[in-house]
Amino acid sequence: MKIGFRVIKLRIFVLPAVILLLSTAVAIPVLKAEKADANAIKTVYFTFDDGPSERTDEILDILKREGIKATFFVIGPSDEKAEERLFRIRSEGHSIGLHTMSHEYEKIYLSAEGFWNDIEAEKSWVYSVTGEDCRIFRFPGGSKNFAAPEWLIEEIKERAKAENMTWYDWNADGKDSLGEVLSPEEIAENVLSSEFIGSGEVTVLLHDSATRKTTPAALEILINEFRDMGYSFGKLG
Repeated sequence: MKIGFRVIKLRIFVLPAVILLLSTAVAIPVLKAEKADANAIKTVYFTFDDGPSERTDEILDILKREGIKATFFVIGPSDEKAEERLFRIRSEGHSIGLHTMSHEYEKIYLSAEGFWNDIEAEKSWVYSVTGEDCRIFRFPGGSKNFAAPEWLIEEIKERAKAENMTWYDWNADGKDSLGEVLSPEEIAENVLSSEFIGSGEVTVLLHDSATRKTTPAALEILINEFRDMGYSFGKLG
């Protein structure tokens, strides 16, 4: 599977950040980091949104086998095993980030108060399961999206700063949450086409919701590719 990606690593596609599609059809990401120079320490951060689900189990198995820590931006429980999976994420040393309890754009982006009420509900749930006081989060749709006006995002950020919480976007998108199911190779190519590949820090957006059946296999490809490029692996927070 790795052989097919020799070409990808030789032809990095430069895409403006503004056209990288997000996890829903209504969102566009904003990249927080500037492109690092070639001499910077190369670290990749795998992040997974919208779990936990049965995909989370598959991803955790891969990460455990490979000795890699990652970051999971979770939403509220979607099935009876959600708490068990959430606890496993924590017990295996990964970072847990908040991604709102409901992930409902029309609800969380009505007001800053509505957003924080949803975040606080999820924060309480995570604490009840893991005992962890989560201090990191990711905006559903990213920090710039069509569902939330800029002034609202800025208001949310101001409260986050006051409460010593940190938000994270990404700079390499697997686009695995689009309507169509992408192959593992397509997801990996989407990530590896980022202009940020090759130097500095890369934060990869993937998804571990139940319908993302090809993402675990894409993760295996990406681990091998990043290792071949001399990257180390880290977790956020």
